[in-house]
Amino acid sequence: MNALDINPLLTRARDHHTAARLADAEAAYRAALDLTPERPAILHNLGVVIAAQGRHADALALFDRTLAAEPGYAAAHYNRGVALEKLSRPREAIAALSRCVALDPGHYDAHRALGFLSLAQGDRGRALDHFARTYELRRGDDRDGAALASLVYSSRSKLRHDAAQLRHVASTKRDGKRFELLASAYDVVAQDFPEAITRLDDSQLDMLGEDYNTAIIAGSAPECPTGTIDAALYASAITANFRAHECAATWFDGLLAPKALAALQRYLLESTIWHDFSHIGGFVASYLEDGLACPLVLQIADELRAALPEILGPYPLTQAWAFKGLEGSSAVAAHADDAEVSVNFWVTPDDANLDAEAGGLRICRAPPPADWRISGYDADTAEILAFMELNRDTSLVVQYGANRAAIFQSRLFHASDAPRFAPGYANHRINVTLLYGRST
Repeated sequence: MNALDINPLLTRARDHHTAARLADAEAAYRAALDLTPERPAILHNLGVVIAAQGRHADALALFDRTLAAEPGYAAAHYNRGVALEKLSRPREAIAALSRCVALDPGHYDAHRALGFLSLAQGDRGRALDHFARTYELRRGDDRDGAALASLVYSSRSKLRHDAAQLRHVASTKRDGKRFELLASAYDVVAQDFPEAITRLDDSQLDMLGEDYNTAIIAGSAPECPTGTIDAALYASAITANFRAHECAATWFDGLLAPKALAALQRYLLESTIWHDFSHIGGFVASYLEDGLACPLVLQIADELRAALPEILGPYPLTQAWAFKGLEGSSAVAAHADDAEVSVNFWVTPDDANLDAEAGGLRICRAPPPADWRISGYDADTAEILAFMELNRDTSLVVQYGANRAAIFQSRLFHASDAPRFAPGYANHRINVTLLYGRST
């Protein structure tokens, strides 16, 4: 067979796939496969296209055929693992993904998937190992380019935040002088830097140093031997309040035991994990796979699930993040979360809040229309705000409180409620969100 006979089909298939014309891509790959039966790359790519259409059992069969022809095909092991997870076969998924990272230790997506699957299996230690690897691939010596833009771009607010954090750390460390010097360099770059996200030039990168937006300071956050959830947590009352409305949402105080709260506050103040400054304007953020994962955070998520079994028991942790407002009035716009149940709690001390009647969270208890498909954080904001205003009388308004948690069905629209916080590094409003389960 002449290779030229198949090249136009493969080009057409790739073009269709890139343009999300999945049925056309499938047809082109099948035609190519007719010309070269059992060719591993074509089998694999056909499987990827079929999986993208939600036909995971059919895709799995194609990945199996791929690996029968080429057992060392790392990408096929990865996509086989994803298909197995979609088919609710988690242990087999872990085996497939583990084979992928054995063949390709730098496979970021496989390590990330293994981190979350390990959490679902209750193996926090193995989850931490995989999240440590994703962090290394994003920010460490083995970085693979996944986070390249955030290492060479910045904004004035991001630089000022980092300078303030370095000074905060300098005040607590015996070798604080070097952090003071580094903070001064950040201030110099920030002085004339645009507020809009902008690429740093070579001289600015030289001044910031090669560790800009990496794990300069890794705070310690070990597991709390006495537990993280406050022993006084009244689970039955929380569960009853959660179920009191058709669209479940409630709040409660005293989430974390005092030692756990203090340890988490210290970790979030000292650790240079606030790498994301582009997702939501006016905020820096951290995610499990990009610095937030630590023994304490995963212990909190596990023990909260055990403390509220009727609400969270069926759902493993599927993501967690922390957001920090860079201005006293920084607010997260209206949105919904991609999960079954969301838990949002705050850790900044109450004396930083200048308006005790606000600063928390507004949750719309009216269910979104069944056919409403969220297309992105920014894309639907205006429509969501209009919907929330129309259903304002259904709202649950949770006033800000340190160690106060809101728990609600993730599909419910919610937004920050008019925060007004004092200036100063230690006063930044920090919320932590734990997502349980996957949206159906």
